[in-house]
Amino acid sequence: MEAKVTGNIPEWLSGSLLRNGPGLYKVGPDRYKHLFDGLALLHRFNIKDGKVVYHNRFLRSDDYKQAIRANRIVMLSFGTYAFPDPCKNIFQRFFSYFSPDITDNDLVSLTQIGQEFYALTETKYIRRIDPDTLETLGDKVDYSNVIAVNGATAHPHIDTDGTLYNLGTKFGRISSYNIIKIPPPDQGVTDNPLQKASIVCTLPITHPNPSYYHSFGLTENYFILFEQPVTINKWKALTASLFGRTVSDSLEFHPELRTVIRVFDRKAGKELETKYVTHDSMFVFHHINAYEKDNHLVIDLIGYDNINIIKELYMDDLQAGITPKSVAKPWRYVLPLTIEQKDDPEENLVTLDNTSASAVCVEGQIHCRHELLHQDGEPDSQTSELPTINYARNGKEYRYVYHIGNNFNSIMKTDVEKKTFKKWEEDNAYPSEAVFVAKPGATKEDEGVVLSSVMTVGEEKPSFLLILDGETFEEIARAEIPITVHVSIGIHGLFKRE
Repeated sequence: MEAKVTGNIPEWLSGSLLRNGPGLYKVGPDRYKHLFDGLALLHRFNIKDGKVVYHNRFLRSDDYKQAIRANRIVMLSFGTYAFPDPCKNIFQRFFSYFSPDITDNDLVSLTQIGQEFYALTETKYIRRIDPDTLETLGDKVDYSNVIAVNGATAHPHIDTDGTLYNLGTKFGRISSYNIIKIPPPDQGVTDNPLQKASIVCTLPITHPNPSYYHSFGLTENYFILFEQPVTINKWKALTASLFGRTVSDSLEFHPELRTVIRVFDRKAGKELETKYVTHDSMFVFHHINAYEKDNHLVIDLIGYDNINIIKELYMDDLQAGITPKSVAKPWRYVLPLTIEQKDDPEENLVTLDNTSASAVCVEGQIHCRHELLHQDGEPDSQTSELPTINYARNGKEYRYVYHIGNNFNSIMKTDVEKKTFKKWEEDNAYPSEAVFVAKPGATKEDEGVVLSSVMTVGEEKPSFLLILDGETFEEIARAEIPITVHVSIGIHGLFKRE
């Protein structure tokens, strides 16, 4: 349906903002209990000739189709337990406790492999979609049929040649983290995105159980994994169905442990011998960017002090109006790549200009302290999340990051060089992840527009697509969706040029 446009959409802006996220939390008498559990709903805002047309469609995953057919929740998810199918005989039901169906409800993000588009989550399955009609195409694709991983992140990196890199975990008696390389398949191959997939490096786990991670870092020469003290108890995960547990119940936080920053040299094909750790225990969902400069590795991310945010996103609390209390901020770590012996063991090893991040050598380990990336007036109690950048700067030195702020009531543009920010906000409006679209021929990093799907509260206020000027960060246009249409906020997305 066509949206009502106010303001002026740039003539050069032509394409589709594609969004993915949970859209259905109730099936028959059952309700999904966690924000990360709802059945995936795809969104498309098509922009052309100053007009915007919106439509959505549920991802036709096996999880979705079976749930709708059975009129109940049928697959175990992050925070919701699912009972075995009552139509199975007693032996089938017994064994299903030990090998529960793994969901293909790919509700987190979208990516492109070759010429095809895929919906992603953190399990071993991805699903191909049509970016124009939002139809689900073909069968689900199983990473584990080709490479030794039991799941992978929903935040792969795409290199300039179209090669996709992702990080997955192999669970077993000896678990490991595996970096996956997925070059574009041969011309004309549409149903086999893993045709040329391989593992380019394997990292052994440091803790007794594998760590949970949602994203990772990449630069020209390095892969970066924050092996945080949030671990996945393999026994709890394996027996979740038997004991009525969910995936989130297998996560264990060990505040006495530090996060180990694993750095893998892409060219040498091995992990750096230097052991980097964060000075304090921490947790991260989203990396912002990473780059190399003057023999240092700069790593920006959205950091938390603990994992309370996971427990604060259960639907009963959110629907009761209980706002998450966890605080997340854009942090910067700086890792010295060459370690020089210092007379004073407390002397800062970071010699990079314009940073207060530090690193000291303690008993053979490099202890890294972060700095805050904006410092001018944002109250400490307000949370930032869902960071994005001009993707042309991915893995390179950059200046601007766009993220949700003010406890999800605003969009912020943070200048990581000046440590300042600009902000857009409006009463009763909740913006989604900001997506930067560069103007063709742009010569400046922020020359373009920022797009965000905004969900509103109030019967007379329509949800809308927000278009901000990338440089001034002021609103230049919005496209309002009819009030009769429900637009969920979604999680992640991308812009497909036309």
